[in-house]
Amino acid sequence: MRKELKILSVLALSLTGQLAFAQIKGKVQESDGLPSIGSKVEIKGTGTFTRTNDEGEFELSTAKVGDVLVITNLDDQKQEVKASDDLVFKFSAPLGTKKETQIEDVVVLGFGRVRDAKEVVGTASVIKGADIANAPIASFDKALVGRVSGLSVNSTTGQPGGLAQIRLRGVTSVNGNNNPIYIIDGVRISSGNLSNDRNNLTSDPSSNVLATLNANDIESYTVLKDAAATALYGADAGAGVIVITTKKGRQGKAKFNVDLERGFGKKALDGPKSISAETWNKVLTESVKNYLPSGATHQDAIDYINTELAPDGFTLPLWDGQSPISNWTKLIERNYTSQSNVNIGVTGGTDKLTYASSLNYFTQEGVVRSSDFDRVAGRLATDYKATDKLTIRTDINAAYTKQNSVLNGAYFSNPLLSKYFMLPTEPAKNADGSYNLGKDGFLTNGLYNSAYILDNDYTQTKTVRVFANLQGEYKILNNFRYILNFAPEYINIEREIYNNPIHGDGASVKGRLRNERTRYFNWNVQNILNYYFTLGENHNFDARIIQEAYKKDYKFLRLSNTRLGRIGLYASDVFVKNESNRGNGFVATRNAYAANLSYNYSKKYYFDGTVRREALNNFSSDNKWGSFWSVGAAYDISNEQFLSGLSSINLLKIKASYGELGNQLLYDDYNSFSLYGYDLNYNDAAGGYIYQLGYRKFTWEKIRQFDAGFETEFFNRRMNFSASYFHKKTKDLIFPKSISMTTGFSDIRVNAGDMVNKGVEIDLGGTIIKSKDPNGFNWHVSANFTYIKNEVTHLPVGESINGINIVRKGETVNSWYLKEWAGVNASNGSAQWFVNDKAYQAQYDELKQVDKDDIKDVYYDENGNFITTNYAKAQRVVKGSPLPKFMAGFSTDFSYKGFSLSASFSGAFGHKIYDNFRSYTTSDGQFIYNYGGYEMQGDFWTPENPNASNPKPVLLNNSHSNDRSTRYLYDGDFIRLRDLTLGYSFPKNVIEEIGITNLKIYLRGTNIWTYCFDKKVRDLDLEPEQNLNGGGTNFEQPILKTFTLGVNIGF
Repeated sequence: MRKELKILSVLALSLTGQLAFAQIKGKVQESDGLPSIGSKVEIKGTGTFTRTNDEGEFELSTAKVGDVLVITNLDDQKQEVKASDDLVFKFSAPLGTKKETQIEDVVVLGFGRVRDAKEVVGTASVIKGADIANAPIASFDKALVGRVSGLSVNSTTGQPGGLAQIRLRGVTSVNGNNNPIYIIDGVRISSGNLSNDRNNLTSDPSSNVLATLNANDIESYTVLKDAAATALYGADAGAGVIVITTKKGRQGKAKFNVDLERGFGKKALDGPKSISAETWNKVLTESVKNYLPSGATHQDAIDYINTELAPDGFTLPLWDGQSPISNWTKLIERNYTSQSNVNIGVTGGTDKLTYASSLNYFTQEGVVRSSDFDRVAGRLATDYKATDKLTIRTDINAAYTKQNSVLNGAYFSNPLLSKYFMLPTEPAKNADGSYNLGKDGFLTNGLYNSAYILDNDYTQTKTVRVFANLQGEYKILNNFRYILNFAPEYINIEREIYNNPIHGDGASVKGRLRNERTRYFNWNVQNILNYYFTLGENHNFDARIIQEAYKKDYKFLRLSNTRLGRIGLYASDVFVKNESNRGNGFVATRNAYAANLSYNYSKKYYFDGTVRREALNNFSSDNKWGSFWSVGAAYDISNEQFLSGLSSINLLKIKASYGELGNQLLYDDYNSFSLYGYDLNYNDAAGGYIYQLGYRKFTWEKIRQFDAGFETEFFNRRMNFSASYFHKKTKDLIFPKSISMTTGFSDIRVNAGDMVNKGVEIDLGGTIIKSKDPNGFNWHVSANFTYIKNEVTHLPVGESINGINIVRKGETVNSWYLKEWAGVNASNGSAQWFVNDKAYQAQYDELKQVDKDDIKDVYYDENGNFITTNYAKAQRVVKGSPLPKFMAGFSTDFSYKGFSLSASFSGAFGHKIYDNFRSYTTSDGQFIYNYGGYEMQGDFWTPENPNASNPKPVLLNNSHSNDRSTRYLYDGDFIRLRDLTLGYSFPKNVIEEIGITNLKIYLRGTNIWTYCFDKKVRDLDLEPEQNLNGGGTNFEQPILKTFTLGVNIGF
């Protein structure tokens, strides 16, 4: 024991000696007083240098008083200064230039880790907050599309304030979480749709809690991709991490910044055209003619409709060419939407206290008349230097949002469903101007009058979110610090769903009001010890030890009342009958210990290692703790002596990493435990039962990720190029496993299954033209490209089929699984499918074991394809995937004498999209009598039109021609112009005379052009951004194209 103590003493003394050798310590500030992060501090003529940390501080162990230091910031400003004790150096802003920090050169990794981009071992991408700050969308996550390689952003709904599907490097899980976690200034925040009951008592994916955040408060976004970058976040970092850094205060007098925007929007794509009265007449008549006995004429069909079908209420009479028709699209949709955004920010402070504050108001309408979103948000951040050693930081965000939304999917009250299901001849209003409410509460086709529903029902969600980040940092030594973070988060969501007592879902119960309350109280605590030091001249270490605890406390309550006492009063007390009550809650906690060590030798050889041990309370004691780790290395060849003569190469770095991360369910379910329920009523006595059968070995999914790549910069950093290969394997996928029904359950959730995502990411960019004159012509471009291949490599069962999607070994997850459409038989108008049954085809070829009557509806076509007109004989096959194999983004910007023009594009390729409701909207006569459908139904087969796109229509069609098949499956490849902005900044010598420091006006358009490569998709004008999980279209609100006029004023 005594010998061990001696060894430790010697090591401690050696470290003390190294610390004592440190001669020069100091701080670098930018011209505005902010810390100069990532600046290079070099001893002139020696090649020895270091970089400032996130506080602008540096330390040079080999420097001494009197040495000349060359300090270069991230704007390539270079100034010299003589070294002195406790040096404080402040850059002076060059005359005639505008200072603009190069955000991309600094990478914020979280837990106090800020790195020069050249020194990052892991794979991360940085986006300037200014690039998307004023995007005319409620939630910043949708604006990330196309800006980062490997990041897929799908806006499946145009509901203002709605969700986006975010996938980083593919689909991480089948039944678990696929969404990245979000970190703001080092601590995690809630994301996603939190308004839904975790037991699926409601169904509305339109709400997104990230819409409570003001994008104008954000300085940068850092997308962490590989294990080396994300391992410190542990058990749920497998789907990626997005680190958000907010704007901070600055020294000096108060500076105000005001952004004002006003604009309008319309549908980015009009979508399929609903059927006209003329076409409805045509299709219905032909369907009835083909339904009647052979030889029936067109007039026979008209007579049958007018004498048999319409009088019985089976359908409406044919349109006479003069009676009013209803344009259901105009009745439920706005021609144009409006939106406004007002943001006021102020920063300032002294050498002791700096502050940043903002106030934001945002409002946007959706396409459907009753849908909109409003937000009021405020923020106050302070940085107080209490002593030379203690700094206290506070950041408080508060927001209130109100969202009016509509149902999506196959609900009778979904107005977008009724747009295609209503008959054009069905009058929306009566002759006196009142709404037509039909007979017995239904219109002719059994649906509700959606225009009336929009005027008299509502679904309103109000959210209050308060988030605080309270931090204390104590410098034990200049290079040894302790950080305490405490971040509470309170979210209260109130949703009211009102159904009027006259018509619609509430009519049968004389009115209904459903009140739902969702409350989250979460907190995150972090204790961080950070020690960075240099041994000798070239051995640089940065070590940190972390303890983190997180708690999520959730409560949900639903109260549903019926029988409204008086129309116009919307409170539970006005309803006389309680329909149902429901509530639930859970508490999820986690505790973690982590360590990270970063080392570099002479800024050439880099190593990074991380380990994290984490426990979650919703796992049994058998699997409560898990280990997550990563190792990474990089080699900066450009700092080698043998490349010193190549001035054109500024960076040439190769890197690799490997590690294991975690992933879990979307909700914090207690799948490890058997649970009891006590909500059964048995003669007014509570009845208990086993609610869930547990599996004690249940644990998180594990993601093993390998990453390798290189980064280059050349021509004085005017050009850059990087490429990465990744291989991400998810093990222990969460799947239901069948068990004996004698247990009372059909299955339990277990960890059984593997999946792989592998691919390549490429990023490139450069300044094509760079003028020496600040007002000269400049041109910059950037692009990214991603290839991803997903494959299920192991399953506990042979395959898992969910509707028209399948999870099968060897295939992409949720592949489309459909019968293959073979088109229309030109000779008789029959629907055709490929048989895709080799065994049956062999029997057919040999004419054995097959009854002759059985083979009359199968044959070979002129191309040798084995075809059938019998839907039942066609076998389902895998036909593509909803997941894009290729993604790309491109942006360019020009500037000249105050004018600026920027554009950004994104695209996705190699996937399929499915029109999910085509069985009804192009039904080949099956539903034409009561559901209108698409206008394209008018192109049907007749002897005079043998090459029609649709088969011969038959009333009550029983040929299954409109059943699910690849007939409605299309190539999903598309390119979209996401953003186009034209701006003008007024000269400073003009505006400074009136006390303004900057003034810019701009015109911005979003989603203004979309090109789909499949002609069928173009003909339908179908939205290409669909659910990445499969399932197809769901009558969601259309995505908007917007045009806004904005002004930015600084004073």
